[in-house]
Amino acid sequence: MYNSAVVTTVHGPVRGRVAGGVASFKGIRYGADTAGYRFQPPRPPAPWSEPAGAFEFGPTAPQDHPDTGTDRAADPFLQMIGLTDSLPESEDCLFINVWTPGTAARARDAGRLAPARPVLVWVHSGGYSDNSGSSPSIDGARLAAEHDLVVVTFNHRLNALGYMQVVDPTAEPGSPYAASGNVGQLDIVAALEWVRDNIAAFGGDPGSVTLAGQSGGAMKISLLLAMPAAQPLFHRAILQSGTAVRALAPAEALAAAGRLRAAAGLADDAGPEALAGLALADLMRAYKAVATGMTDFGPVVDGVVVPHQPFSAASVALSGDKPLIMGDMDTEAALFLSGRREALTALGREGVVARLARAVGQDTADRLVGAIEAHRPGIGPYELAVQVVSDGIFAGPTRAGAEARATGAHAPTWRYRNLLRTAAMDGALMSPHELDVALTFGNIEAAAGLNGGTPETHEVSRVLRATWAAFARSGDPANATIPTWPAYDGERRVLLISPTPRVADGDVDGAALAVAGGLSDRMIDWFGVFS
Repeated sequence: MYNSAVVTTVHGPVRGRVAGGVASFKGIRYGADTAGYRFQPPRPPAPWSEPAGAFEFGPTAPQDHPDTGTDRAADPFLQMIGLTDSLPESEDCLFINVWTPGTAARARDAGRLAPARPVLVWVHSGGYSDNSGSSPSIDGARLAAEHDLVVVTFNHRLNALGYMQVVDPTAEPGSPYAASGNVGQLDIVAALEWVRDNIAAFGGDPGSVTLAGQSGGAMKISLLLAMPAAQPLFHRAILQSGTAVRALAPAEALAAAGRLRAAAGLADDAGPEALAGLALADLMRAYKAVATGMTDFGPVVDGVVVPHQPFSAASVALSGDKPLIMGDMDTEAALFLSGRREALTALGREGVVARLARAVGQDTADRLVGAIEAHRPGIGPYELAVQVVSDGIFAGPTRAGAEARATGAHAPTWRYRNLLRTAAMDGALMSPHELDVALTFGNIEAAAGLNGGTPETHEVSRVLRATWAAFARSGDPANATIPTWPAYDGERRVLLISPTPRVADGDVDGAALAVAGGLSDRMIDWFGVFS
């Protein structure tokens, strides 16, 4: 059995559940149904007067599998990593979720001062194309109870609906569609505005908001760090395995929209209204036909919503007052390449180098592979391919972003590398992407197929929870579970997270990350290098 709690938001009252000392409020509407203004900035919801049930998550944004019949809850891969849900998909997807140890009203009813707890807002993963804020691995109840935090997750528009530039923003700055390539980001801003306006009633402190996210969530936060509208709405950030140092230029984004227009059977000169008028199934079918990689549909440096590239000097100056933690897993790309382990082993070292050279040029390929082999002597072809892609997508951009922050930000930046390994898939995954998500929230059982639930897993989870909570509380990650962790500077000191954390002497992976980081301003399909 559970009790209920009612909180009055600026749009209307909501009723949530109280269980295990935590009140949860799921599926609170923070924006209107986007179907009526597709490709346009979010709008506030209509107000309501009677308490709305906040017991179940709201619909997810349309995902990138429109015609496959994919059941996310039954997908073995998603089950393994704890990112399943069985919720309906809808353009009416602007819903937010809150977990709190206690609301302000309950404190007042008990004769206590209203609490002002630190707030951790989690931005979900899935690149810019899929996933949601309602996966079992990111349930906020344990983190809220254990560390006296208010935890927030939410949904926002994705893929073509959230990140397709349908008009030239420089030629038509007054168009209602001018910001279409960034409306997914503007949804996030709207969610943060909702936190600013409402979180005190849930027992949270609107003056102490930490953004955290993994993979695509961290990439979205990278863009928020470059967006003027977002700056007053959060105070520090954590980037897990997803530093974005380059967004699309308008011409690139418009070209992607042109390909989708053609796939949908529309004329080259069809206006934005024609795209906005497509049936959702037809739009998503066309999107799926042309979205071949992570770089086709994503945030756009439009000069207004996103004035400059993330981690450029101008963007670092904009958000340089915000403390930042950023890092990665040791062998991120194993999650994506493990199914090609035998083929990559058979390809051999020279074959791996040849495939890489097609993407980055022979000289760069030789330098990157040489640097990896110098740091990891005896590395095999499969492991080499994993490291190349890991450095290209994750570790290289993380280092590049940390370097930019070290020279241009006023607030400190801390960098980490997570070394935890899993025995899943006969050890082929090593230290993969996604391993840390369920651990961050203490929901190890939700992704036990990936993490194994070992004592080492539980200890790393304890370290992550304590360290992220300390950072959310004070802007400093120092706590009893880790050694003294100096901020990242010219000495490039990096916390190596394991059951026994330590600080590395000098940069991790040596010269390899300098080479990979130098490629961060290029749109390279790293997933396609070894496909």
